[in-house]
Amino acid sequence: MTNPAQSVIATSVVFTQASQLDQSDTIGLFSLDDIVKQHYSFHPYAYALTSSLTQEDQASIVAACGDLPPAEYYVTELTNILVQAAKHQNGQPLRVALSGVESSSRLNRVGCELEPAETNPAMGLRGVSRYANNAHRKSFALDCEAIKRARLGKECQNIELVIPFVRTFSEAATIIDLLAEQGLCRGAQGLKVHILAELPANALLAETFLQYFDGMVVDIDVLAQFTLALDPEHEALTYLYDEQNEAVLTLLRQALKAAKKAGKPCELISRHLDDSPKLVRWLHEQDIATVIKAKA
Repeated sequence: MTNPAQSVIATSVVFTQASQLDQSDTIGLFSLDDIVKQHYSFHPYAYALTSSLTQEDQASIVAACGDLPPAEYYVTELTNILVQAAKHQNGQPLRVALSGVESSSRLNRVGCELEPAETNPAMGLRGVSRYANNAHRKSFALDCEAIKRARLGKECQNIELVIPFVRTFSEAATIIDLLAEQGLCRGAQGLKVHILAELPANALLAETFLQYFDGMVVDIDVLAQFTLALDPEHEALTYLYDEQNEAVLTLLRQALKAAKKAGKPCELISRHLDDSPKLVRWLHEQDIATVIKAKA
């Protein structure tokens, strides 16, 4: 049975695969990591650094890309998906989250050896630290090129960027510079750049972080993981996981307050909204009318 309170909160979705274009749901967040995982057969570095692959793997990726060089194939395919998604929004913003996935999640892809191994991927090169790393620069450039081309299309100026794993103010400044180097200058042609707040530091210091960005998207579940230091996939710890924990709600409150003070949007993502009546009540108390629903 649907909770009456839940029906008041409007929801949008996280875009993870091209088949969602056949649905009428509004896209709250375009997940670049998920699209790459679903649409491409090889590790993203394989397209950017093809010559570094073994001869056998080079032959495989060249054959899979048809008449186009692998890098151009990657950009062309991603551009087309971005354009379709942007038009699907009917003028509403299409917020595109750049790559922030753990390196360990791509170990089964051809070309994974091109990405440096990490002992603790959850705390490793993610988000801005990855984009700034020399090993990732060419892959980052391909993503930026696809976004840049897509924004040139008719009705696609609504594409905005969302940056995950911004650990410090220095990284906030760094990503703005890195994007500008790729021709994606914040403010140019109306380009907006938001921070994906997943870390307690982002919420605690939201007022200052927002000086670098046009808005904030808070991933409640990931924020809870880092706040409570819990691995949600660890069966022995699942009883402790709670995105309705007071520490998590306190951080959310700080982020919302900072965004309101700055006059900038603050969107929220939840994977467990339907199972979290306390969270729903709390959202109503904060006058939150919309939430981005992600699959658990």
